[in-house]
Amino acid sequence: MINSHNGVFSSKFELNQWPDNSTLPYAAAERLSKQRVQTLAEEASKRAQTQYLAKKFGQHVKIVRQYVDYAWAEAAKRDGIEPELIIAIMQKESSLRPRVQSRFGAQGLMQVIRKWHGEKLRPSESLFDPEVNIRVGSDILEEYLELAGGSLPQALKKYSGNARGYSNTVLKESRKLALVAEQAVGG
Repeated sequence: MINSHNGVFSSKFELNQWPDNSTLPYAAAERLSKQRVQTLAEEASKRAQTQYLAKKFGQHVKIVRQYVDYAWAEAAKRDGIEPELIIAIMQKESSLRPRVQSRFGAQGLMQVIRKWHGEKLRPSESLFDPEVNIRVGSDILEEYLELAGGSLPQALKKYSGNARGYSNTVLKESRKLALVAEQAVGG
């Protein structure tokens, strides 16, 4: 049995019960504790961002939470891309409206143009599907970040088609979302 008192873990196992005399119970408890704290912090961050966005855009919390979850999942797969950045792009591009289409043919939450990025989609996939759109938009952002040598402002400039002020707007909102998450976990 493993007990925690004031955040310090102790084991009631005798070390000689473990074949190699290791401190496995302590190490396992410490890992589980850190993982649990991280999971709780992530959940609090997602919940706070969802509430902020649902209120800002007048959308149902359950729908917005899906978008937040998709953004967090895509960010977890990529280096240098935070979920707040993906969400900020969705805000700027579509005001979190998954069925919006521009006069240039850009579609969905992240305003992806199929004819320019068709290789990132399967023929049966729709850019109006939020999960697909966020995946493809994140693929594009990751590609542009690589092409820009890691420069986020340059990658965002390319993503927007050189729109004036786009990078600053997205980065500012990304920081706001990060602050919302930080405040939710007591930071």
